Amino acid sequence: MIHSNALNLFFGSALIIILILAECLIKYKNDKKIKKIFCIVLITVLLALTADFLTSFYFTDIFNTPIHAKLIWPFISALLLFIYLFLIIKENKIDSLTGLDNRYSFFELTGRISRSRSGESWIFAMVDINNFRSINEIYGNLEGDTALRSFAQIVKKCSRKTDFAARYGGDEFVLVNKTENGLVELIEKVTQELNNYNDNNNKSYNIEISYGIDTYVSDGSKSIDDFLNHIDKFMHKHSDASRRAGDFKA
Repeated sequence: MIHSNALNLFFGSALIIILILAECLIKYKNDKKIKKIFCIVLITVLLALTADFLTSFYFTDIFNTPIHAKLIWPFISALLLFIYLFLIIKENKIDSLTGLDNRYSFFELTGRISRSRSGESWIFAMVDINNFRSINEIYGNLEGDTALRSFAQIVKKCSRKTDFAARYGGDEFVLVNKTENGLVELIEKVTQELNNYNDNNNKSYNIEISYGIDTYVSDGSKSIDDFLNHIDKFMHKHSDASRRAGDFKA
């Protein structure tokens, strides 16, 4: 019975580790750095589990002492599974193209803000890349992706820990912060960095933005959806004005 328990613990723990390892090899096949880290950690744990299991049987045979099934291995395997699932959930909240938070993560934030009814003030900015469709049509979708990544890197560079930045969809982004922390300053920094980027890059186009910005008070007086529609209209109004001004360099 004791040997049977030990075998069950060993094979159960080993199976979890091997399944996580196989999933990592498939999921991160194009990311050599992450794949290497997962492989080293999981294979090391698996080898330690196997060595401990075989050593336990060896000393049992010599000294004729009973094996005490070591519960540490199921706990370690469960912990590895939990960590992996946590990373998967976290990854699902990140936009794969830009590395910013994604739409799901943004709606998670707005849900918390709207439900809090704390009376706190939050400032939201909807940001749109001007003439993005023209970049795709003239230079191709790959160049459009490059423009999105370049803009996202500028946002990351300018953002503080208190700023929330997400890709809302397509070429639209959203920035959020508490009013007192000055989201307007972030917009100004992003605009300045974009100007520097446009002056120094070798592209045949400029990356320029339009945005709508306003304050939301989480006191239940206004629907968060109505508020988002409101600043979205501001952004598109600004974007249309820029488009009419013919500010696309081609």
